[in-house]
Amino acid sequence: MIDAYLDESGIHGDAKICVIAGYFGGPGQMRRLEAEWKRTLSRFQFSMKNFHTKSLIKSQRHYPMLRALARILGEQKKVYPVTWAVFVDDFNSFSLQQRRFMTGATLDLSGKLITSGCPNKPYFVPFQSILKVVTDAAPVGGKARFNFGINTQFAEYAVALFKQIIDNPPPKDSAISTWKSRDRLGDALFPLATETAPLQGADLLVHVTYRMLDDWRTTGRPDRSPPIVYELLELSTANMRSKADHVYQDKELLQGAIDQAKGIVPQWNDEE
Repeated sequence: MIDAYLDESGIHGDAKICVIAGYFGGPGQMRRLEAEWKRTLSRFQFSMKNFHTKSLIKSQRHYPMLRALARILGEQKKVYPVTWAVFVDDFNSFSLQQRRFMTGATLDLSGKLITSGCPNKPYFVPFQSILKVVTDAAPVGGKARFNFGINTQFAEYAVALFKQIIDNPPPKDSAISTWKSRDRLGDALFPLATETAPLQGADLLVHVTYRMLDDWRTTGRPDRSPPIVYELLELSTANMRSKADHVYQDKELLQGAIDQAKGIVPQWNDEE
């Protein structure tokens, strides 16, 4: 069994980027992270219930604490960061059929999409991808449990996505099956973020990632935010397993997934 703790930024409203990020590892490793996180907050005389990176990063007096917490995240053994994002305008530039495929519709050998997907919900693209990364890391015969903060809209989206995955298993004649570890998908759990250190770590990672990507989208330069953003991002991802766990899907990468599908099923009319 492994546990993943995930948070989001930009999955609703008029956001131009959808980011999902967090940490995964064994239950024992997560308990150690929890203990170190709580000790650090206590050292800075700060209450867990008041931890929100978006607010704290606005005040320089909180920078020492944020650095210490980010360093804890990056130094944990066998607790790994994972980040996936999609640029919304790039996603929306694709056809309905292409967006259906990218959000989970199954393509059969005749070139037909035989499940619906969620073509108007770009967050399903990084969400599904991050589930695959984590379940791939679970041992064969094991499960990956996913923790999302309750009392957030993200919890509602998580329930919807898990329902879609469970209700729409790929048929035997599916032409493309890229999720080999699907059977390792465990439960979706919803603890309180105000009481759960790994969820607060996910909050830190997703916020600084969103800030960096927003600079990249608007200016073409991922270096326009205050230096603390990049410092926290570097510290909190120091223990990454691979760059393949941190993917920012722009039009080129999305097109690559479509081209790969077309290469397998050339008769698919993806422009409808």
